[in-house]
Amino acid sequence: MTGIRSYRIVLPPPWVRVPLGPEARDRVHDIVERAATQAPKEMSPDQLGPLKRELERRMLSQLASAAERGGLDHYFPLGPMHGIHLGASFFVAAVTPPGGTAELSPDDLAGGVLTQLVATTPGSTAVEIAGTVWVRTEGVMPPDPDRAGGVDAPVRRVSYLTAVPDDPRQWVLVSFSTLGDGDPESEHTLLTVELFDAIMSTWRWATGPDGWD
Repeated sequence: MTGIRSYRIVLPPPWVRVPLGPEARDRVHDIVERAATQAPKEMSPDQLGPLKRELERRMLSQLASAAERGGLDHYFPLGPMHGIHLGASFFVAAVTPPGGTAELSPDDLAGGVLTQLVATTPGSTAVEIAGTVWVRTEGVMPPDPDRAGGVDAPVRRVSYLTAVPDDPRQWVLVSFSTLGDGDPESEHTLLTVELFDAIMSTWRWATGPDGWD
């Protein structure tokens, strides 16, 4: 499923966006090279080289995992935020609508299917962002040694799911994951989730013939 309606969000630095597609590898390489310019001056090329390659490997692994799930764009912080390492990322994906919703009107969708999802999905609530109703789901995933990036630790995950306005045949999933400080219930980790919720509150759909008013 491709070609969802355009959107935009406000990203605080040092968050960056990588569109998933043929140019993703080059984009990752450019980001790693830019990050390397912030390395301590006393670090030699022999020391910096392996770190750059490992960072690029981890980023490409995350992108591949997101692409397998229909990912369109991947977002992550390029370094610490206010001196704190977030250990977080999120992706935007086009997903298949829940069964039987393709012919529903937007009103039926918001009033029926989304309500049912909230009622039947643990950890879910209805959230309105700029006139669009989303299903927000939050939970903790247990450690998984096969997880992309090779980090065997619990992950707090938050997702937002909705249909594209005026086109219930197209659905969008925004999926956020964070290791936080290793404790999914800690203040550090929960503040990272609050940051993601704040980013999502800036979500806006394209409007007008040129994509944006």
